[in-house]
Amino acid sequence: MKRCRLIVGLLLLGGGAALAQTNSPDARLAGELTAERDHAGAALEYRRLALAAPEAGERGGYFWASAFEYLRAADPVAAERMLSRVEAEAPGLGRQTALLRTDVALAARKWDEAAFFAEGVLQSPGAAREEKNLAARRYAAAELRAGDLPAARAGLQRAPDPAPPALAALEAYAQGRDKKPWLGGVLGLVPGFGYFYAGEWANGFRSVILNGLFIFGMVNTAQHDEWGAFGVISFFEVTWYTGSIYGGIDASHRYNRERLNQTVNGVNGAAAFAPDLVKLPLVSLQFSF
Repeated sequence: MKRCRLIVGLLLLGGGAALAQTNSPDARLAGELTAERDHAGAALEYRRLALAAPEAGERGGYFWASAFEYLRAADPVAAERMLSRVEAEAPGLGRQTALLRTDVALAARKWDEAAFFAEGVLQSPGAAREEKNLAARRYAAAELRAGDLPAARAGLQRAPDPAPPALAALEAYAQGRDKKPWLGGVLGLVPGFGYFYAGEWANGFRSVILNGLFIFGMVNTAQHDEWGAFGVISFFEVTWYTGSIYGGIDASHRYNRERLNQTVNGVNGAAAFAPDLVKLPLVSLQFSF
């Protein structure tokens, strides 16, 4: 995996004061919590450090780290709150905040918002190649989620460095076809066929076998005038039969979601960024592709 590093040219405390604060012992606990994957705890610790910091730039750096950890803790709402504090304390971290806001918006399923922030990075004249490469992938992912394939393709092509695997993933998606849920439901009238349509062969055969067993039980009990057992078996068969219909609909939806998720994963690839925790409160981003 290619590792790329971008040292952000903003010293949050200004000049030598910022350098004096790098590798702060106060941030050691937060770093340990991150290493232990206690991201919620690390976010809270960085937030505490931000509130205790005397300088606005230093507070902004810690709030940014707190937002990043809240995102890793799957709490995009808290991450958004921290990023609002970053914008108030350290407006010079515009691109870095926009990158993180893009990922937060994606996690919150706010596709238009994610595309907006990624677009801001792409249009920024001061953005580094690594920043724009990542923003292009995130923009494409957001537009793809929003259902705009042409916009996703155009956004990906704006990356400074070509990304053939990502473009190939988009083209494969364009050539494929989603399943039609209504058709899955209609085919589900024949037990198992709705599942077969969506490619869920195991579920399809399971539906065929179970419905077949219950139908056999209904016929057998009716032939022997065992109407009590017939009623019980009929009740369960109605459940399994209607389940076959709704199952065909759900299977089609699952197929479409999985196809989209795989494409988004292909577009993003291994593209990611993270702060260099050793350098906090100086924000130094590390990129991987």
